[in-house]
Amino acid sequence: MADSRQVNDDRVLALAFYLLVDVSYSMDGAPLDAVNRILPEVIDTIEESPTLGDIVRFGALDFADDARTVLPLGDLRDVENIPSFTARGGTSYAAAFRQLRKDIEHDLAQLKSDGYKVYRPAVFFITDGAPTDNMTDVQAAFSDLTDPGFRGRPNIIPFGVSPSLSKAVLDPWVSPKPAESNKAMRSYVYNGAGDAATAIKQIAEVLISSIVASATSVNDAGAAGGFVPPDDDDLDDWI
Repeated sequence: MADSRQVNDDRVLALAFYLLVDVSYSMDGAPLDAVNRILPEVIDTIEESPTLGDIVRFGALDFADDARTVLPLGDLRDVENIPSFTARGGTSYAAAFRQLRKDIEHDLAQLKSDGYKVYRPAVFFITDGAPTDNMTDVQAAFSDLTDPGFRGRPNIIPFGVSPSLSKAVLDPWVSPKPAESNKAMRSYVYNGAGDAATAIKQIAEVLISSIVASATSVNDAGAAGGFVPPDDDDLDDWI
């Protein structure tokens, strides 16, 4: 029986997920402690299911005044040393978007050369504050990342882990937007009774649920499957 994940050109479908984390000093302490539990939880989930491991590729970046690739996109079953996120600097969205564009371009080219067919990646973007850099620079970097001519332009879902952060700050960095696609993404801002660490724990849960649902859709439907965004029913404490 043919592998349901095969497409007509015999390439295997792969789903790319990125975790993009604000590590500015305001995230120090409990928030980053919670972030540092995300990768082990995702890895445990992947290792429990051979199907997930075959389909899902995962990478992580952080950003402050600059942006860094913390975990290059790859098969999480091959990760020997789990990296940590540590606090530093300010909140440069422009640096984050530029590094993400660079990584996606490289990673998708590598996956294709390895024989995979890759859909547009999904980015779970975690922050507790507005950008501290020049807004013109941020907008230019975001436009480059989401340029319709860029085949790897990602689905971006921003999560604000502080109730003081307005959705108006995050909505410009959603992609695609309702006017651009019938599969639009949205932003989320935590509005529950807990703190930022509590919010991040909930993000970990919906990230894992999205990974499992997306991989299941590809396994069941082949080329008709793809990224399944978070379910709003799982985010009652978010607006």
